[in-house]
Amino acid sequence: MLGNPKFKQQDLVSFNFEIEGEIQRINGVIYVVDAYGTFEQNEEPSYDIEAFYRGEVILFKHIRESEVSLR
Repeated sequence: MLGNPKFKQQDLVSFNFEIEGEIQRINGVIYVVDAYGTFEQNEEPSYDIEAFYRGEVILFKHIRESEVSLR
């Protein structure tokens, strides 16, 4: 629900993300909470999630709440 996000900064989460045509499950940490969504979508909260992927730390931006679950 907008304005009432399920997750908070530093929560350990998993999410699906398409990389090179494949859906992959990625583990990470909530870095930023966009409680009211983003310019691209305002139907649900979204998150910026920091994850270690392929040997480096990457910030995945604007991941919809419906794509995120606790680890």
